Amino acid sequence: MDPGALEDELTCSVCLRVYQDPVTLPCQHSFCLNCIEGVWAQTAGPRKFECPDCHRKFKHKPTLERNATLYNIVAKYKQTQSPADSPNVYCDNCDDKPFQAVKTCLTCLASFCFLHLKPHLRNKAYQDHTLIEPGLDVTVTQCNDHKKILEFYCEDDALCVCVYCTIVGKHKSHTLLSLDQAQATVKEELEAEIERLQTDQEIYSRKQRDLENSEIDIKTQINDLKENLLKSFSEWRKKLEEDEESTMSLIDEEGRRALSQIRSCSEALKKRMELITLINKETQNLVQRDHLSFIQNSRQLISRSNETQRITLLTISELAMNLPSISQFIQKRLNGWEKYQSDILRIVVPDSTKYRETLNATPSLDNSSGTVPISENVLHLATGINRRAGLSQGKSSLSLDPKTANCNLVLSDDLRSVTWTQTEQSYPHHPERFKDCPQVLCSQSFSSGSHSWDVQTDGEYWRIGIVYESIDREGEMSYLGNSHKSWSLDFIAGYLTARHNSQFTVLPLLPSANRIRVNLDYEAGTLSFFQVTDSLKHLYTFQSTFTEPVFPAFYSWDKSLKLLTHSDD
Repeated sequence: MDPGALEDELTCSVCLRVYQDPVTLPCQHSFCLNCIEGVWAQTAGPRKFECPDCHRKFKHKPTLERNATLYNIVAKYKQTQSPADSPNVYCDNCDDKPFQAVKTCLTCLASFCFLHLKPHLRNKAYQDHTLIEPGLDVTVTQCNDHKKILEFYCEDDALCVCVYCTIVGKHKSHTLLSLDQAQATVKEELEAEIERLQTDQEIYSRKQRDLENSEIDIKTQINDLKENLLKSFSEWRKKLEEDEESTMSLIDEEGRRALSQIRSCSEALKKRMELITLINKETQNLVQRDHLSFIQNSRQLISRSNETQRITLLTISELAMNLPSISQFIQKRLNGWEKYQSDILRIVVPDSTKYRETLNATPSLDNSSGTVPISENVLHLATGINRRAGLSQGKSSLSLDPKTANCNLVLSDDLRSVTWTQTEQSYPHHPERFKDCPQVLCSQSFSSGSHSWDVQTDGEYWRIGIVYESIDREGEMSYLGNSHKSWSLDFIAGYLTARHNSQFTVLPLLPSANRIRVNLDYEAGTLSFFQVTDSLKHLYTFQSTFTEPVFPAFYSWDKSLKLLTHSDD
C-alpha cells in the first residue's frame, strides 16, 4: 500500500492531521477528541450535535468512546515515522515505498508492517506462526545444533530445544514441555520469586521506616538533651555567677577592712613620729636654758614622751587579710559541686548501669592526674589493715536508728536496710533526726577496739562512713564528710571520693562494685574502706585521732543501702 494513501486514512477530516486520541461516532466516522468537541462547542442551535462528515444529526450528545483499533494503528504508524525509535527492518509485502516492519514471522521468514500484519493477527491459519520483534537476531530462536525453530522446553536441562533434539538429539529421553506449558511453569517460578522479592521489599520497607523513626527519635533526643542541658547549665551558671559575685564582694570587703586598718595605723605612726620630733626639738631648746627652767620643763617633756608609748599599734600580721575566712566561705559556696555534676550526668546518661560500664573502660586516676597521694606511713598502715580485714574477729552486728532517719528514707523491718523515696514520711519530730540530708545513723557506737561491717550499695549517689554524735543535724555541716566530725567514702554519679572536713580525695573508679567493707580501729585512729569481690581491694584509709564515740553513718539519695554480715552472699 502507498504510505501516502495510508496517511490519508489516518487523517482527521477536521484538523487534517494524523489522529490524536481518536474517537468514533455512532455513524462510524472518527475524529480527534478535541476536534469533535471543538466543532460541537461552536455549533449553535438545538441540533448542534451532528457528524462533520455525513451531517447525521443526534438528538443528544453521543458518548465519545476511544477507537482502540485506530488508536493502536496510529501509534504503530507514528513509530514507522520515527526511524530512530525502531530498527531499520522494512515490510516485505509493501510495493513502492515500504513501511518499517513491526513484526517478523519466523514461520514465513518475512517481516510485516502494521497493515500487512493484520492477517497474522486475525486469520486462524496463521495462529501457529511465531512472531518476534523485527531486527532481533533470528539465531536466538533457532537450535544451535539443527538450525530449527525452538519449539519445546527440556525440564531436565532447563533449555529450549527444537523437534530434532527430541527425536535424534540428546534430549530425546528427557521430560519435554511445549513452550506454552513451559511458560506457565516458569511463570509460576517467576511469580514465586517475585512474591519472595515483594516480601523482602516489605521487610526492607519496614526496616527503612524503623530507620526513619530512629532518625526522628535521635533528633528528638538530641533536641531534648540539649534543651535539658542548656537549662541545667544555665541554672548552675547563674549559681556560679552568684557565688563569684559573693566571693568578690567578700574579698573587696575584707580588702577594705585591711586597708582601713593600714591607713589608721599609718596615721597613728605619723602622729607619733611628729610628737617625737617636736619633743626632740623642745629638748634641744631646753638644754640651753638655766638649771631651774630645765628641771621644771623636763618633767613635762618626759610626761608627753610617756604618752606616745600608750598609742597602740597593730602588728604586721594583724594587718593581713583574713584569707582563711575567705577560703571557708568559698568552700561553703562551692560545696554542692557534686550535686551539679550528678545533675548533668543524669541528663546525659540516665541509665546508671550503662554509665558504669563506660566508666569501667576509663583509665583510673593516679597521682599525676590529681589524686591526693596517701603518705607512706598511711600506706604502710593500710597494708596491715588489709591483711586483717578478712579476719572474723571484730565483726559488728549493727542496726539502723529510726529516730535519726531523714524523712525521705524508709527503713526495713529488721532495721538493716535503708531506701530513698521521693515521698516524705510522717516521722515524729526528734532532735537527732537529720533534716536536710538523706542520712541515718546506726544505734550502736564505738569508743574503743576494732570493728568491721559490710554494706551492699545500690544506685549512683551514696556515702558510707562514721560520725561523732555531736554532728549537726541540719545545714551544710550535717552532710557526711563536710565537717571535722565525719568521715565518708562517697560514690557520686560514677566518681569515688574520700571526704573529711570538706576536703576530698578523688579515688580510682570501681569496676561495678556493689559491696563495701568498712574497718575501724579506734585506738589506732584508722578508718579503712575495701571493695569486696572475690578478694579485698583497698580503697582508702583515713588517719585521725578520735576524741568521741563514733557512729556508723549512711547517706542514700537515689536507691538503697543494706547492712550485711561477712557471711552474706
